[in-house]
Amino acid sequence: MRRSRWKESEIEDMLRELPTLKDDRTKAEVYARIHDKKKKKKKHWIPLFAGVASLFLMVVLASSFIIEKKGTTSREDSGSSGKLSLSESKEMEDLERKDSSNQEKPSEDNQEAQEFSSNQAKIESKDKFSEMEPRKGEKEKTFEQAIYQDDLKNASIITMGVPDDQMNFIVPISIKLKHHDESDTLNQLVYQMSDIDEAQYGLSDYFPLDIKISQGNDINTAHIDFPEKSQLLAEDTLFLHSMEETLSYNNIEKMTFSTEGKQGARFAHAGYLKEVDIPHQKKRTYLLYQRDESSPSFLVPSNLGYRDFEEALQAGKGEADIEGISPAIPHGLKWERISSNGDLVTIHLSDQAVIENSEETLQALEAILFIAKDFGFEKVKFENAPIEEVGKLNLTEDIMVPEAPNQVN
Repeated sequence: MRRSRWKESEIEDMLRELPTLKDDRTKAEVYARIHDKKKKKKKHWIPLFAGVASLFLMVVLASSFIIEKKGTTSREDSGSSGKLSLSESKEMEDLERKDSSNQEKPSEDNQEAQEFSSNQAKIESKDKFSEMEPRKGEKEKTFEQAIYQDDLKNASIITMGVPDDQMNFIVPISIKLKHHDESDTLNQLVYQMSDIDEAQYGLSDYFPLDIKISQGNDINTAHIDFPEKSQLLAEDTLFLHSMEETLSYNNIEKMTFSTEGKQGARFAHAGYLKEVDIPHQKKRTYLLYQRDESSPSFLVPSNLGYRDFEEALQAGKGEADIEGISPAIPHGLKWERISSNGDLVTIHLSDQAVIENSEETLQALEAILFIAKDFGFEKVKFENAPIEEVGKLNLTEDIMVPEAPNQVN
């Protein structure tokens, strides 16, 4: 410990030099002064202690009352479920107070939350209802892409033959429109050729074409005028197949040609042509085309013709070594025999025939209907079917062949 720098004698000398202090009060006065201060201190602390004690007592009594009241309520509500703890009682009281406050004065957030919950409940209820049963007036879910005569009471069809992505096949794409005058079909066709987005269907970007299409000498004839050096004259095989497929679905029976207004057109492979008849019964089979999993699946007619209907049906099950092409008729769809009478063809299904109410089965049945149409039949009868309906096709009745395939709208 450090020693002080000051000596005791020096400190004493300094103290002596300080001025003299003198207290003139008597001993009695000093004693009375001290006695009065003690009284004031007692008067100051006694009320404080009394207040604290009273507050503590009130808290204890109030807590006991709350515990007793909540415990009674809990026993009444939950029967033999046991008592609530103090903390649980307090939480319930706070929640009840908040609920009461929210009910009296709901905030905007609470109102929005309530509205959202209500709407969400309605949506969930609607979804559950739709999953449980179809809407009033509707049957089971349908999958068909074909357009039937019953679909055209107040509508018309425009069908375009679009080359697939590799330009191996012509895929018929059908658009259903509001009913229009038949004389306006070609104008509608030209408009749809300009409007179609082939890429979204996994098809080649083929339309519009650098040609002029107009009505020929009659309503069932289409006239096509080419520019002098049109690329379509060089790629005539693809062009002629595309136009035949397109116009055959639009009630056109003949094409006539001109070049810069002069009669006839000289094609690279077909030679010089003034006109071409459009066959409506090409006796083809039907296959499936799908570019990839993100693209839709379409029925597509084959490039080859077949001798009879049954041979074409069997060919619909065949594997094609072409990218994007697969069988339209599964091997599980078996038949025992086929018979025909006039415009009706009857397919006697095998007992082992696999038919389900699914998109795959419906596409197979529609492929059969279009094969029948290509052979000149107007109705198809399926006998011995294991179920009565696929989509909206009634397998217990004669089925009219469709008007056009692959509806995209």
